[in-house]
Amino acid sequence: MLENYVALSIMNMLAMLLLAFVVGRNNLLDRNMKRFFSTAIFCTILVILAETGTSVFGRPIASFSLPHMFFNVIGFSLSPFITISLAFVLNHKNYRNILYLFLPAVINMLLTVLSPKFGLIFSISRQNEYFRGPCFFVYVAAYIWSMTILFKETLYIAKRYQNKDCFALLLLFLFILGGTSIQVLFPSIHTTWSCVSLSLILYYAFFCELKEKHDILTGLFNRRAYEYEIQHLESMGYGAIIFFDVDDFKKINDQFGHQYGDQCLSTIAGLILKSFSGIGFCYRIGGDEFGVLSDKADEIDILNAISLFINNLNSSREQDCNLPLVSMGYSIYHKSEGSIEQAISKADAQLYRYKKLHKQETKEPGKTNCNFSCSLTERTPH
Repeated sequence: MLENYVALSIMNMLAMLLLAFVVGRNNLLDRNMKRFFSTAIFCTILVILAETGTSVFGRPIASFSLPHMFFNVIGFSLSPFITISLAFVLNHKNYRNILYLFLPAVINMLLTVLSPKFGLIFSISRQNEYFRGPCFFVYVAAYIWSMTILFKETLYIAKRYQNKDCFALLLLFLFILGGTSIQVLFPSIHTTWSCVSLSLILYYAFFCELKEKHDILTGLFNRRAYEYEIQHLESMGYGAIIFFDVDDFKKINDQFGHQYGDQCLSTIAGLILKSFSGIGFCYRIGGDEFGVLSDKADEIDILNAISLFINNLNSSREQDCNLPLVSMGYSIYHKSEGSIEQAISKADAQLYRYKKLHKQETKEPGKTNCNFSCSLTERTPH
């Protein structure tokens, strides 16, 4: 039995080393994501090694007490850092001051290091028997805290990526929670680190998929995801298609520089997401082109969202009068009324019709980019 467990642990550690190598060579992940992922991986390797050591040296042989104690210190000290590091992979940019998030894990580590002398988290008798200490609850609290942080970031990332893969991400969290909880409740069942190892691989695969489907600058779905969703709408036989195009974006770049141009794109993307996320998924289709696709929205939903977007855009332009205008066009695809390509062309044609109107109206006396206000809903044919 012990031999099988040791062999399984070795395979888990080799899998983690391979994952670390793959993460290091992945150009989709930025430096901080790689750093936190690598931290989680190497902590997992050390804890697997520690748990294997406690199994090997945990037999009631007095001469084994010192290595038994050493491996328990390693395992209890590092375990809470794994899920916290994984949480920072999910959302490392959201924190300005992260030290307090590690405080429970650090306190647990300090008490664990003192445990061989004072028996706080655990104690090992002269006969090499393991006992939980009076402060074992600190380890449990640090574990619960780290899982809470991971759950919070799981919800955040689901919202950030428009909840499209929310269910899969929550299942992944429940998998790691369930696998680790079993061993907390039943110490003789060694499921934790096999579960954690597999979870890290699944989280990595999930992140690679997210990165491939999302635009780096705006956080919206990218062109590839847009093409997939168009195919989905075509198979469904119904879909709402809304296009956006930033007016005179080249002039913005030429006049204010590409850094400000990127800022404008991010701002507009945020406004689109804020206004349309309730009815569909938002995409950056090209340089200054955006889209929203929905398999459930009707014309009233679209017009209400467009009105909300116009209000949000006007409010933002009151704060920054250099923020450009945005032209819009939409159509509703019905399989019985024509192909989805025809619906796309219709939305495109409407967009450029309103772009032309924008240019005409901004040339009128007394109208500037700062006070320009356009009610698209008033011009939309019914």
